[in-house]
Amino acid sequence: MSFWKTLKGIKVAAEAGYKTASGTFGEIKSTLTDTATKFSQNYREMSLDKELQDCQVAAKEGYNLAQANYDEIMATLTDAAQKLSQTDKEQNQVKRIRNTELVAKQKDELQQLVNKVKFIGEDIQTLREQSQYFSIVVYGRTTAGKSTLMEILTHGEGKSIGNGSQRTTRDMRIYEWNGLRIIDVPGTCSFGGEEDDKIAVKAAKSADLILFLLMNDAPQPDEAEKLAQLRKFGKPILGVVNIRKSFNDINSEICIEDLKDAMANTESIHATIKQFKEFAKNHNQDWSGIKFVATHLLSAYMAQGKSIKVFELSRFAEVENFILNKVRDDGRFLRIKTFVDAVAVPMNNTILKIYEQSGRTLLESDIWRDKCDQLGKWSETFLKRSQERFTNLYNQLLYKLNNAIDDFVNNNYENEKAGEHWQNYFTNLKLDKEYESLLKDLAKECERKRKALSDEMTKELSYSFGDKAQINIQLDSTTPVGKYAVIAVGAAASFVFAPLVLVGILGGFLFDGKEKMIRENKKKLRDAITAPSHNILDKMHEQAWNKFNEEIWNKGICESWNLLKGYQFMLARLGKSQYDMANALFNKFNDLNRKLLKEAVSYKDVGSISSISAVARVPGETLVAFSNSSSLDIKKLSELLGEDFGVIKPPENGILMTSKFILGNEFNYDNYPLDFDTEEKKAECAYAVLPKNKLNVNSIKFKIAQQVASIPIIQR
Repeated sequence: MSFWKTLKGIKVAAEAGYKTASGTFGEIKSTLTDTATKFSQNYREMSLDKELQDCQVAAKEGYNLAQANYDEIMATLTDAAQKLSQTDKEQNQVKRIRNTELVAKQKDELQQLVNKVKFIGEDIQTLREQSQYFSIVVYGRTTAGKSTLMEILTHGEGKSIGNGSQRTTRDMRIYEWNGLRIIDVPGTCSFGGEEDDKIAVKAAKSADLILFLLMNDAPQPDEAEKLAQLRKFGKPILGVVNIRKSFNDINSEICIEDLKDAMANTESIHATIKQFKEFAKNHNQDWSGIKFVATHLLSAYMAQGKSIKVFELSRFAEVENFILNKVRDDGRFLRIKTFVDAVAVPMNNTILKIYEQSGRTLLESDIWRDKCDQLGKWSETFLKRSQERFTNLYNQLLYKLNNAIDDFVNNNYENEKAGEHWQNYFTNLKLDKEYESLLKDLAKECERKRKALSDEMTKELSYSFGDKAQINIQLDSTTPVGKYAVIAVGAAASFVFAPLVLVGILGGFLFDGKEKMIRENKKKLRDAITAPSHNILDKMHEQAWNKFNEEIWNKGICESWNLLKGYQFMLARLGKSQYDMANALFNKFNDLNRKLLKEAVSYKDVGSISSISAVARVPGETLVAFSNSSSLDIKKLSELLGEDFGVIKPPENGILMTSKFILGNEFNYDNYPLDFDTEEKKAECAYAVLPKNKLNVNSIKFKIAQQVASIPIIQR
């Protein structure tokens, strides 16, 4: 019995010990949990004072750089507007070439550029006013979880969280977190949310970093469209995938296990991210470099300060760490880049637009030049044919006139009023009408040629420019056909013949005597009417030829040729000025990109680069340096820039460089002689043409090629 009592005592003692130990462990566990929670919170909110002070200094550098380039852009565009206005005046003076509309369209496009560029100045000043802040914009469709994310970052009480069925944030909300400015913008892609989209885009333009939220249930194409738009601003982007999974109790083991399973399903999460990144192809972009982090925002919000385990399972710490590390590591550079991109993004678009205008203008000028050449070659054969037709007509009319004289003489050799009768007879021959008919035929031939040239030019320009302009070229008729009527100086009606003295012929004369008298009378009559009639024909021929030279050749052909040539010169001068302006802007843009690259290289230990021949960039997409010597860490620079980075070793010829490395030899290169002299030398421009069957060239490659080539690349 004592043995069993002893065992029972041991059991009681063990149970008491267990209770004591369990209680102590619970207290220790609770204490450790509280400590860990507080430590985690303190860690997540470690001070960024030093980094933010450096960001403010960098912002001043960025402002000075952006403002200087903005002033240069405005000066260049102002000069462009003046040149276009002068060209428009020249075009308005060419009254007989109507409805080309291209110069007017370019004026409208340039004015739109000027209006857009004016906003750059406002954006720069706005950035300057906000230079003490590092700004982060939270961007995503309605119900994606933006407000929940803000509540977590700022330890809110859930007042801004919606019910998941409507737009919660109808205006920008600005929060302060850890010295950073967090901007919650209206939800995008929502019904009736066009104004919200405008507000969101405006906020994104001035941001240093963008958080782009997605739900993991079937990302939508309209979300991708918004991200594509944001990429063009050149901002670093962190993608946040909010896992849609119900969660209502941080103490429920079932809820916790479900959350753990949902977050562990990496295959499904990666599939969602991959599916969304596939949309990039629809916008000719590459999103492979954008980092996406999966998190469960609702559980993170519910767990903050209450359950470190649930908070860790939500993976929201990855979002916070990305933000904090990005500010610590890249904040100063991003501040400079924000100012640079405020100018670089619209500057890039402006350069491309002016290159496009220059190419279109030069191409149109080339078409007008081709028509000048056509008209010149045609006019040579036309003049030769016209001379032959005039000669043939004169010979025909001379033959007709001589036969008429013979007939008249044979019938009127004893008519004492033969001179008066000949005038009527000559008029009825209507020799002047023959010349009038010839002039009308030649005038109509000219008119047909003008019409054919007009139609060809309209067709060719429409083919070249597609729907970019409504084109209807019309070369007006130079002289109404009616002006060719009755040009025979009154024909014979104005001519007074010398008096005729004809010998009367009586029936009693001998036959030989009568024949002699007939021959004499015929000779007198023929002599009296032949010379003046020939003289009238000669004058008629001379007047018709003069009329041809004055109205048809000089006004109808030479003037048309001069007008075409003048219009070609006008367009060539405009294209050359646009070409020079685009190159001037590109040189500034190139300098800006060089400075950005230099800042990026010096910011981190990424190697070195020298002998840079050019730097081409599409903000938010790619930056390409052309250099013969580089040891740069491409991956690190790409991560810092938030866009693809590459180094290409260029061949000697810049055009070949563009062709070989970027467009793959897919365009035809031409040197365009402008046919007018400058103060230094004969003016000329170069441009490249992409055939219509090559229009599927990647737009990013095209933009890079356009910059490096420094010539207009025309997509026909």
